[in-house]
Amino acid sequence: MNEEVIKPVTRIFCDFDGTITRKDSGDEFFRVFGQFDQLHSALIQGRYTVVEYYKQICSTLQISSQEAVQSFSDNCEIDAYFTQFLEYIQSKNWTCTIVSDGFDAYIKPILNRIECNDLHISCNALKQDQYSGNWFPIFPNADERCKCFCASCKMKVVLGTSHPDDMIIYIGDGLSDTCPVHVADMVFAKGSLASYCNQHGIVHHNWNSFFDIVSVLKKRSPVSRDIARKERKKIFIAE
Repeated sequence: MNEEVIKPVTRIFCDFDGTITRKDSGDEFFRVFGQFDQLHSALIQGRYTVVEYYKQICSTLQISSQEAVQSFSDNCEIDAYFTQFLEYIQSKNWTCTIVSDGFDAYIKPILNRIECNDLHISCNALKQDQYSGNWFPIFPNADERCKCFCASCKMKVVLGTSHPDDMIIYIGDGLSDTCPVHVADMVFAKGSLASYCNQHGIVHHNWNSFFDIVSVLKKRSPVSRDIARKERKKIFIAE
């Protein structure tokens, strides 16, 4: 009996806060509805892990209604070329998964606004206790082995939804994106992620808007990065 041949596909994994949105919508969400400044300063100073920070700041949330969240989401600016980017990758039959260490409470309304609610989304969940009314976070992709500046491991999502021989493209801007770029064949990085790639010798494309990303993809077909593919296979074998 012939074994089924799995055809490699091109998979794009894309951060959300500060990547699809022009500003860090997660920070803005907690600034509007929670006690952001002091707790965020403690996080940056290393007094909290990301998980501890999220638990603390979620407990301070004062959300009056879903309409208030919707109003917040309606005012979050999205990269003007993101929908053009989606149209391009759809024409290539490439898949796109959003990998965020942010929360569904604002991510989904923002995407619904531009009719992108059919995208695959991996993010944290925000829940409210029915008795106390307090808010608390859930981290569906938490991984104790992950050392990134995040609560849910993005590399876990990348590896868990792809084949070792797939072509992996990663797009991001921050510290929570540093883990998956090691296993990506093609990386688009800006901000602190670009600095990290420079420090660790990870070949990447600098970008400012999705217009830049589309321009590169039209000129250059993704090429397998041998180091990334070996890293993916090593992790698959170890597990």
